[in-house]
Amino acid sequence: MTLWDIPAKKSGLISGLDNALLPAVTNRLLEMGLTDGQSVRCLRRSPMNGPVVLQIGDCVYTLEQSIADKVAVSSLS
Repeated sequence: MTLWDIPAKKSGLISGLDNALLPAVTNRLLEMGLTDGQSVRCLRRSPMNGPVVLQIGDCVYTLEQSIADKVAVSSLS
């Protein structure tokens, strides 16, 4: 499962980043807190495949499908 697959109002744990991501993108995701074991909550899913709105700690971010599909997630709650 990936970040893109998390339903609205559900949470999961980051389990890894795809090695196919550019190093600059990987570094930015790590700076945002998308590290192994970090809890992430999907606040909202935009209509028509728009970005997904995520909460990591006290911060809120949006990610497009092309990036969110490359972040593996486990343990939905």
